[in-house]
Amino acid sequence: MEIAGIFMLLIQIGFAVHAIRHGHPIFWVFLIIFLPLLGCILYSVMVLLPEVIQSRTARQGSKALLRTLDPQKELRKRREALEVSDTIGNRSALAHEYLRHGMLDEAIELYESSLTGMYRTDPDLLLGLAKALVEANNFGRARETLEMLLGANPEFENQDAHLLYARSLEALGELDRALDEYRALAKYSAGAEAKCRHALLLKRMGKTSEARALFEDILKDAKIASRHSHRLNKEWVDIAKREVA
Repeated sequence: MEIAGIFMLLIQIGFAVHAIRHGHPIFWVFLIIFLPLLGCILYSVMVLLPEVIQSRTARQGSKALLRTLDPQKELRKRREALEVSDTIGNRSALAHEYLRHGMLDEAIELYESSLTGMYRTDPDLLLGLAKALVEANNFGRARETLEMLLGANPEFENQDAHLLYARSLEALGELDRALDEYRALAKYSAGAEAKCRHALLLKRMGKTSEARALFEDILKDAKIASRHSHRLNKEWVDIAKREVA
């Protein structure tokens, strides 16, 4: 009981100090002091939680605004960092920015030049290279890269790697193998992309009833998904809507 009492007292003090420093109405201080449990709960829900949400939203909004006003700021920052210190971390960060900006040749070259020595089979570098190769429609090399990744790192499990491999197989005309990969991926993939690509391949192979069932599943999941999830999966949900219309 003494420990619980001390812990509660520390929480009261912390909340009271926060209320005073942030200029919140003085009644919060009295509520926290004289009704400790209720006061702290109400303060957490009505003051602290909204502040946390607003600060995150503000940070995200400011980052989005900066990207709009100066879309290459992060790219310049990564280039400068690599010039100052040629490390694998800085190389990977710059290659990622190249990929984000659609500078595929630069990304591929930087990833490839980083895959040397002890980093020759680094899974993150190989995955980045595979992403760049798929974006460049070089599916043959992407497949080879992913097979190298998985062969050298059998414990490595990654949804993106699995999806890239399935896409590469499909693009190379190995439809049955691609279908097996999509089926396996759809069982644990958190997003809608894998399930939607699976359904599109089923449709392409003439398995329309199976495809429609998957499209309908995507729409069912979208109805109960969070707003964040809806934003991430909008492209695939829109495809599913068109397919079942």
